[in-house]
Amino acid sequence: MVDCPQTHLWTRYACGLSDVPHIESLQEKSQCALEEYCRSQYPNQPTRFGKLLLRLPSLRTVSSQVIEQLFFVRLVGKTPIETLIRDMLLSGSSFSWPYMATM
Repeated sequence: MVDCPQTHLWTRYACGLSDVPHIESLQEKSQCALEEYCRSQYPNQPTRFGKLLLRLPSLRTVSSQVIEQLFFVRLVGKTPIETLIRDMLLSGSSFSWPYMATM
């Protein structure tokens, strides 16, 4: 088991959260997974996890449109990520990726 500090990757005070304890639990699990990944994949960089946590505040300033352009445009084309996520959640387990960009 990894000893996890009590800092959070994301803020729990986002508008519309209804189950804060559950969100905090998910945040803690995500943080523990990231710490374990850093330790196992980068054993010669013991400060890597801490450095990643220190970069999180500046990452929050990057707009969602920039994130979409950098990471998702080749996968989903010009479909907004919000639309994709909404459709995935509404369709349950039968999602068939209707927005897949043609290669």
